[in-house]
Amino acid sequence: MARNDNLADEQWRRYQYSRDRSHLEFLEKAERCDAFFVGNQWLDEDLAALNAQKRPALTINKVLATLSTVFGEQIYNRTEVLFRPSAGAPSETAEALSKVWMQISQNNQLPWVRSDVFADGCIRGRGFYDVRMDFADSVFGEIRVSQLNSKNVVIDPDAEEYDPD
Repeated sequence: MARNDNLADEQWRRYQYSRDRSHLEFLEKAERCDAFFVGNQWLDEDLAALNAQKRPALTINKVLATLSTVFGEQIYNRTEVLFRPSAGAPSETAEALSKVWMQISQNNQLPWVRSDVFADGCIRGRGFYDVRMDFADSVFGEIRVSQLNSKNVVIDPDAEEYDPD
């Protein structure tokens, strides 16, 4: 039992370290970016100063219009994934892999998930996929691809390369 307590304590300390070194600043920036996107671009103190002077706070949301154009381009220019044989591999294997990928993409509505992750990346600066095996429908498992809320993903501030462990 002591080993599990040590592991839990170590993980909690690492979470606190990561949260305090970078994640809290990211959350503040993400909230500000979300607000800018929807048109809430004035700080409360600036609005109060304008109200005290009886001046209006005009917002012309160029961010929403610009990003809507970018999102439209991303949708229009979606790519297809095809597998091709290489180094003497049989073409039947590449064809089977392409069909499996199309099945996974269709089951997960991957074009929409990709657009949502892309939008998070454009607005907040970070977008994340969650790819897992799901055994709810089949004992053999199916691949599930979904979007993670980028505000809930705590990135290791000391990481220099990708390591899922």
